[in-house]
Amino acid sequence: MLKTAIVGAGWAGNLHANILANEIQGAEIVAVADTVKQKATRCAKKYGSACYSDIDEILSKEEVDMVLVCTPTHTHADCAIKAVKAGKIVFCEKPLALNLEDADRMIAAVQKQRVVAMTGHILRFWPEYMKIKEIVDSGDLGTPLHCVSERLLSIPTWTENEWARKEPLGGGMAFDGQIHDIDYLQWVFGPVKSVESQGVHDPRYGGWAHIGSNLKFENGISGFIQAGWRYPNSFPFTMVTRVICEKGTVEWVFRGGVHLEQRGQHPAPIVVYRPDGKKEEIDVAQTDPFLMEWKYFSRCIRDGVPIASGTFPDGRNAVAVAVASVQSAKEQRAVQVDR
Repeated sequence: MLKTAIVGAGWAGNLHANILANEIQGAEIVAVADTVKQKATRCAKKYGSACYSDIDEILSKEEVDMVLVCTPTHTHADCAIKAVKAGKIVFCEKPLALNLEDADRMIAAVQKQRVVAMTGHILRFWPEYMKIKEIVDSGDLGTPLHCVSERLLSIPTWTENEWARKEPLGGGMAFDGQIHDIDYLQWVFGPVKSVESQGVHDPRYGGWAHIGSNLKFENGISGFIQAGWRYPNSFPFTMVTRVICEKGTVEWVFRGGVHLEQRGQHPAPIVVYRPDGKKEEIDVAQTDPFLMEWKYFSRCIRDGVPIASGTFPDGRNAVAVAVASVQSAKEQRAVQVDR
């Protein structure tokens, strides 16, 4: 039995708890913690779990095997490191941290304690994103030349005390949203060498409310990410991925409900455009990416297989590009990514 503690009983904590309790064999939610007592109580009651105020209480009073860090971003490092030092398996939501110093501390702790740890970069398990990587990797469209990724939405309303609207706590869209596309494009095309960004900085929306980043990859490919949440709540959650290759272009355009709770309800095909004027529409089976993420992580834990996708170093690499993009937007110049 994989005895699990959920730290942070907000949107992400509840989502992961539901999957673990109902879909992952051998997982058991034994403890839930949140600084807001009613949130912790509500979540704990669903799963017959003990209820606590923070990770310190859990680690001192409960025997757990795994800790899920689903707290506000600025608390990720301290919370995860406490769990790691206690010898626990750790799953930390994205972004791993808001700066490289914290990310490096987290990685060092994991390496020292030799525990299993993963960060929640969900696009690696999203069916359409996985299929696009498969198409690019196959070489069917030739060498990739340029990639585009977009993530556009209205700012989430469920964060406690609106921490997402406070730049020191959440990093704004440069970290909270753009981080998805940074990680995905680096997964497909390798490390980003430099970034040049610009955007809309609005303290009411957590800092960089809308940011566009031109990327140069170490392998010579160029790319562009557009991420923003300064949209009215009538604006649909929008994701776009497009890869231009020597022998064609592959594209996926998704426009869903307000937020990800409606994922899978508005499927859109991947489209492959070829030079001869033909196009191919590919319908991808709608499997829940969060479930696929947990099947992967739990299988690695069960079989003793090292985590190969969504490692803490993967998370650190995404943070490095996000940090550089913020610096670039502030200074209005291209910035080299710190490796």
